[in-house]
Amino acid sequence: MKRSTFLFVLLFIAVLTLSSPAIVGSAFAQSLPRPSVPVFTAKVVDNTLEVTIKNQPLTPYEKGTYPSLYYMFKYKDHNERVGFEYYDPVYFVLPSTYGGYYKASDSDFTVVSLSLEGRQFPSEQIDVQVIALVGNQYPTDLQGGSVYGFEGVVGNWSDIQTVTFEENADIPEFPSWTILVAGLSVVLILSIIFPQRIKKKRKR
Repeated sequence: MKRSTFLFVLLFIAVLTLSSPAIVGSAFAQSLPRPSVPVFTAKVVDNTLEVTIKNQPLTPYEKGTYPSLYYMFKYKDHNERVGFEYYDPVYFVLPSTYGGYYKASDSDFTVVSLSLEGRQFPSEQIDVQVIALVGNQYPTDLQGGSVYGFEGVVGNWSDIQTVTFEENADIPEFPSWTILVAGLSVVLILSIIFPQRIKKKRKR
């Protein structure tokens, strides 16, 4: 009986020890308002996905200091089913990630360019979603320091926005002198062709 009681006490201490960081995190989170769903636009530029997000105001906490606003992204080919998304930073176990989160700029908008290098989109359409986080990120000792944790409040994923590659294809720009030369060439060709046709009609 004494042994079972002792084991129970050890188990209780272990659970309390492991859960204490979560308790601290949740208490911190309760002091922060949940971030709203990001409002954003996206387009394909060359081989990158460019996302422009409207930053939201932050509420001060702890003697007037401000938390930081971060973003995380996920995207996939439009025809792929859920579960085949790309995450940026690479999704680990939220709120931990491989690589740091994207911190919002100090201006009204944050522009983030995500590389599409080596990623396939057969439908030539990309489904994009953005999530906002308010709080502070911190590096850990996991995976050589490449894993970051987060202490704060995580919002909800935005609705899907679909980006079409064709709509954002770059239109080549021609210098004005090229257009002038082309126009003169057309006039010259017409002046050569039409006089010959008039001469043939006169001979008849």
